[in-house]
Order: sequence, then structure tokens, then C-alpha cells
Amino acid sequence: MDFSSEPGPKMGFVNRGRAPTKSISYHESGSHIFVASEKDSTLRIIDCLNGCLPADRPSLIKLQTKGIHTVQSTHHDKCVLFSGSRDHHKNTIHYLSVHDNKILREWSGHTGQVTGISLSPVDDTFLSSSVDGTVKLWDIGQPGNPLGEMRLPPNVEGSPIAAFDTTGLVFGISAKMAGDEGHHIQLYDARNASLPFSEMKVTRQEIEQKTQSSGSTPERAFALSKNEWTSMEFNKSGKQILFRSKGALISVDGFEGTVLQSFLAEADHMSTPSLPMSGCFSPDDRTLLCGNENGSISCYDADTGLLVRKLRGHVGRIECLAANPRYAQFASSCTNTALWIW
Repeated sequence: MDFSSEPGPKMGFVNRGRAPTKSISYHESGSHIFVASEKDSTLRIIDCLNGCLPADRPSLIKLQTKGIHTVQSTHHDKCVLFSGSRDHHKNTIHYLSVHDNKILREWSGHTGQVTGISLSPVDDTFLSSSVDGTVKLWDIGQPGNPLGEMRLPPNVEGSPIAAFDTTGLVFGISAKMAGDEGHHIQLYDARNASLPFSEMKVTRQEIEQKTQSSGSTPERAFALSKNEWTSMEFNKSGKQILFRSKGALISVDGFEGTVLQSFLAEADHMSTPSLPMSGCFSPDDRTLLCGNENGSISCYDADTGLLVRKLRGHVGRIECLAANPRYAQFASSCTNTALWIW
């Protein structure tokens, strides 16, 4: 998909919400997407093939008692995993049937807010990361204790993040190192997750230099290089890993750990954003989509870092971006969620 050619992606169906989107997740079939809003504890479902609300299931689910922090679609088309946002539910992962709004299963093992969930694309195992400093591996079919727990080295002080790659054979874990030294990355074989098979370090100085070369002032580049990474995503080939942070997206070589590109959030002012920047790879790895504070979407060549197109249509900050895994479509959310096609 060449985003530089005309006419380029066009905004199609728009589903209007009342609160900023916290998390979005396409089903693997590409037929629908789940949209979570933490502020009003709602989960919306959008039919991506027909550009409408679904006719075969509820389109809006309220989770007032548990709240909702992050959502992850599963292999079942009517079930999702989500982490709560209220009281003791912050530490719990829930398996929800959206057909009848029933919790089918729960996993409690973390002692702090669950910040991320990543499902294996090949089976029912999933990763959960938490502010308690751990990453746990679970199986949807096995309630109770986790299959394993991964801990980062003693020199790590930040909250870990984790994600499976697109093959399901590898997953990665990362966290910020103490003393603003940078970030530590570990890669695991999903079939034998006892020890990482690769460890990489991304220094703060390397992030600062790449950010400054992307057009940032030295002062802003220094501030951005110290920010904690909040989530990670492998591209389809596994050659690049995208890390999200406040005000910037960092792409890293998936084999060597070197910083490839730094993409800065565009805003109507130069102050450093207080929320993580949204972004994702296109399914063919050619384009990197970056959500901006001013409601626009910047489309960059993933290899060269050059801007190829700017998309506009949102009236507020882009909170989430995700690429459809099967079709020429991606979704963007501020308060409203838009489906783009080309």
C-alpha cells in the first residue's frame, strides 16, 4: 500500500463517542474492532466490513463496576480480554463475552495495575504487564496460576511492557533502566520462555541524538529521551519494533537494538505532550502511522522516516491507531473512532 499515491486513504465510517478512547483492538478476521473508553467504562464494537454498528451483537457495553483500562481481542470473535480500572479490578484480567456481557473467566496474580495485554496470534496464551514490575504468561483455557513469570534485570526500574511478534514464536519485554541510562529489551522464544535468547540495550544518548536529528530542539530531545516507553509493537517481518512514549515514537532494529527513527508528535504548541503518542505499522511494513496532538495523522516511510502524507479529519488528539490485519483499512480514535480505507 503506497500512501504517497493519489488519492490516498479516505475517512469512511465514523462512530461518535463521549469520552477519549483508551485502547482499540481489531479482531484477527478484520471484520470488527473493539474500542475501549476508560473514562466512561464503555466498550464499543464496530463492524469494519460494512462501516456500521454490528447487527449480530450489542454495539455498546458498559462495565461500570470493573471499569476498563485496556482491551485485547481474542481468537473467539465474540470474546475479549480486558484489564479493569477500578479498585481491586486494576490487578485483574477479565475474559468477557460481548454477546451477553458476561465475565467468563478472571485471572488475579498482579499486585498493581495491569497496563497491557498481548495475545499470541497462534494459540490462546497471552502476556500481561503491570506496574508491579512483572510480565506474566497465561492461557485462556487454564484459569488460576500463570504459566510463567518474567522479571527484568535488577538495573531496571520502570514498568515493563510486552508484546508477541506476528508469528507468535517470539515475544519481547522492555523497561526503562535506572538512572536514565536508557531501555532494556529482552526477546524470548515463546515455546521455551524460561530465559531470554537475546538482550539489547538502547541508550538514552542514542534516543536523544536520533530525536534531535528528526528536527527537535536539543532541550526537547533531551526531555523526550528520558520518557518511559508505554507500549511496543513488532512489524510484520519482525525487523522493527515500535515503542510509544510521551511525545514520540521510537523504531528500533529488531535484531540489533539500534534506534532507526524517532517520530515526534505534532501539536499546536511546542510543549511536551503529557500522554503517550499513538502509532502503528501498516500491514505491509511500508508505512508508519503517527497520531498527533492536533488531530492529524502523519504517514511516514517506515525505512527512511520521510513524511509521505498528512491525513486530517479528527477534531481532537489522536488517542489510538491500529491497522486492520486483513483489509486495506486502519482505525483512528480521539473521542470518535474513524475507519480509513484506500
